[in-house]
Amino acid sequence: MDREPAPTEEEVEQARALRDALEGRGDHADAELARALRLAVRPTELPHLEHQAILHRTLAKLPNRRRSFALRIAGVGTSLALAAAVALLVSRGIVAAPGTERHDTVATASLMRSRTTQPLFDQPFPRQGGESARIDRIAWARGRDYRANLFERMGVR
Repeated sequence: MDREPAPTEEEVEQARALRDALEGRGDHADAELARALRLAVRPTELPHLEHQAILHRTLAKLPNRRRSFALRIAGVGTSLALAAAVALLVSRGIVAAPGTERHDTVATASLMRSRTTQPLFDQPFPRQGGESARIDRIAWARGRDYRANLFERMGVR
């Protein structure tokens, strides 16, 4: 079995410097990249005050005329998105339009549910090989379920 060689003193020092920079105690050239990779995998919510500060800095860079235009565009865009969401919900029958009754056209109880892939395989996976065949079998089964759900929603028996 091949073993990795022990880290050099320089590598250990670089690792310490990177760890310290990530913990806010120093600076390292790769710290920003490491933070970006971590946030790409596990993003965190931006604190409200930090969000407000970014927004104010950005708006402060705009001339007054552009700032009010940008705020109007944002308001109109938000209103249109909200109207589109309501229209979609009403047209799909998820929410009843004011003054009307909701009529369910989909029998959701008969739709296929997500489930484990365990019943698709009657023996344990080999340690190597066979990945494509397993993926093909799962894709085939999920495609069959999708079509069954699609036809059920359309009322095809």
